[in-house]
Amino acid sequence: MTDTLMTPMFDAQRTMINQSNELFKQSLKFQHDAFETFRGTFDTQESTQRRGVEATQRAVDAYFEAIEDAGGEAGVQEIHEAVDEQFAVLLDLHEQSWDTVEQLSEENAAAYEQFVEQLESMADDSTEMAVEASQQAEEQTEIAIESAEDAVEQ
Repeated sequence: MTDTLMTPMFDAQRTMINQSNELFKQSLKFQHDAFETFRGTFDTQESTQRRGVEATQRAVDAYFEAIEDAGGEAGVQEIHEAVDEQFAVLLDLHEQSWDTVEQLSEENAAAYEQFVEQLESMADDSTEMAVEASQQAEEQTEIAIESAEDAVEQ
């Protein structure tokens, strides 16, 4: 191919196409990183919530112990034990819930990874096709320019 006045325009067009593809892939990476950062907070959230439940349990235990130490009414010990059992159930459910959240998060992350790979592949294919179309348009433009120059010379 020979350089024409149109060559810089086509070069700029292909550069823009490739840069757009790279920006798209960078935005996918940014979204992925944001998602992973969010997933990374799960342990902190779970731990904070568990500590809150445990702190509440300690406060309730202290309350019942104070009543018991003060010679509280009959049945306070049984109520205290029932409340402790409910806290044990709550902590168990809390752990199960967070295990489920983490499992679903991992499954969603894997599905998201696959989706991003497909998007990147599609973007690369589209970019390749757009660059090829630009190259073909440039070649056809050069042929047209050469034909016009030949016609003028005759």
